[in-house]
Amino acid sequence: MSEDKLKKKIIELLPKTSLFGGVEKVDLDSFIETLSERSYIAGENIFEEGGSPGDSYLLLEGEVKLTVIGRRLFKIGPGRVFGIASPLGIQKQIVTATADTDIVLAVIPKMTLYLLEKENPRLFGKIILNEARDLARALKGMKEIILDYILMEEEGNL
Repeated sequence: MSEDKLKKKIIELLPKTSLFGGVEKVDLDSFIETLSERSYIAGENIFEEGGSPGDSYLLLEGEVKLTVIGRRLFKIGPGRVFGIASPLGIQKQIVTATADTDIVLAVIPKMTLYLLEKENPRLFGKIILNEARDLARALKGMKEIILDYILMEEEGNL
């Protein structure tokens, strides 16, 4: 993808992601300059469960399948940012991300967020707050799954 086409695609998708909610265009422009493009063919792993925290990604084209212990959690499509929790938490990857189709990603280098803290604290604060909100929503979803599991166990269905 040409650099202009890549930038146009990122500008189109990035503001629609929850991670960049409320971020001003001038801040998006400077953030976009730190991104690069990477492609994977269907079946290739982007990162693996238990792997070291690395870069994060904005999915530009195609679908990515996320799995835990080899079991599919869900698929994500264009406009989704993924892989960000591990570098923020300095934790091993909790899922495996695999290209379900041929994909194109915008790579968000893990150092970008660390550098933002010093270079653009306002943008850093917005991104961290948005990620905290995303993680809180994920925790709420996990609570519902745990409650379903407890009910199944109490009813003798496990």
